[in-house]
Parts: sequence; C-alpha cells; structure tokens
Amino acid sequence: MSRPKGSRNKIRQLPAEQFSYTTEQRIELLADLIVEKIIEDQHNGQHLINILENNNVSAAVEQKA
Repeated sequence: MSRPKGSRNKIRQLPAEQFSYTTEQRIELLADLIVEKIIEDQHNGQHLINILENNNVSAAVEQKA
C-alpha cells in the first residue's frame, strides 16, 4: 500500500491544550521519576539492593519450577 502523494514528512499540528516532548525530554522525565521512586522507597525503609535481591530470588525460583 503506497502513501498518498504529498503526505511525506509533514509536521502534525497539536491542539493548543496538548504538547509533545523530545526523546531526550522523555528520557529525562522517566529517569527523574525512577530516582524519585527510589528515594521515596528508601525513606519508607525499603532499600533498592534488598528489592533487587528479592526479585532475583523469586525470578530464579520461578525459572526452576
């Protein structure tokens, strides 16, 4: 199925109430959210190394089953 003539590389206009992020902005936003979640978990007594170790143990048990 071919593309309609003249449809190539057109910039889509977003409505005024919407916006878009560049790839770099999306990555930075995601990284910030991850860091905030890690800090929040540490304040609540959950340390990242313990969470990762528990996930590795449960994943290993599931693979053996």
